[in-house]
Amino acid sequence: MPDHAAPASEPWVLHETLLELLKRLNQAHERTGDGGVEGLEFTEVQKVMAPFWSERTHQVDLQFALQLLVENGLARAEHRPAYAWDRRRVLGERFLITTDGKSYLRGQLDVAGRVP
Repeated sequence: MPDHAAPASEPWVLHETLLELLKRLNQAHERTGDGGVEGLEFTEVQKVMAPFWSERTHQVDLQFALQLLVENGLARAEHRPAYAWDRRRVLGERFLITTDGKSYLRGQLDVAGRVP
């Protein structure tokens, strides 16, 4: 499915997408172990978001959503290449959740009454 901007009349679509992205970045952070490199490359983000997209009729441009998270300090882009032993390859640009991103996600999950 092609990415496209969320309709202006449905801002909840963007918010849900941002929260889902933060969840996925947080999960990636939690899985980082020995030889692991933190963060997800854009193609990896696309893959982990596929189940989320399959349940939705509206999609948000993924690049736009990641840019919003980065610009607001909830995620950061790491541009320095690093070899990830667990993935057996050099990773390029990747996205990581920040401390502020974790706090925001935790707050949103507490408000929603969901367990992180």
